[in-house]
Amino acid sequence: MRWGTAEPIVPGPTKYKEIIKIFAENSTIWFTIVHKETGQFMGQCCIKVAEPVKNRDGVFVISMLPKFWGKGYGTEATRFTIDHAFRALGIQRVSLNVLEGNEAAIAIYKKIGFKEEGRKRRANWVDGHWEDGLSMGVLDEEWAEMHWKN
Repeated sequence: MRWGTAEPIVPGPTKYKEIIKIFAENSTIWFTIVHKETGQFMGQCCIKVAEPVKNRDGVFVISMLPKFWGKGYGTEATRFTIDHAFRALGIQRVSLNVLEGNEAAIAIYKKIGFKEEGRKRRANWVDGHWEDGLSMGVLDEEWAEMHWKN
């Protein structure tokens, strides 16, 4: 699993369960992704409404176990979570950050309506090289036009 951050390196939790707990406690909405037939844990996704709340900007995060990559589960979970955020939370945009090397995720985000809004050059050291961090976002009316067809 690739972990990326633009924050200074500080000691953090060593167990995945501890990382998940921190994400869950700091999220506005949180979903555990499980396999429909087996109930097996696949990952998590969440939305945190960014401060100041008046801007109604939800920040999206998803993490899937590698054995479930490339099978459509992440796309399904992303669509569900973003849709729920717009419908239930009344936010006006959803933002996310992704490393440029995560080409599969970027393709999914673009396919479902996200647009690249910015690039932080050499944002993170990954696997022996620097990668840029991309900021992406989708607005409520863009999402509605693409996903809420009558």
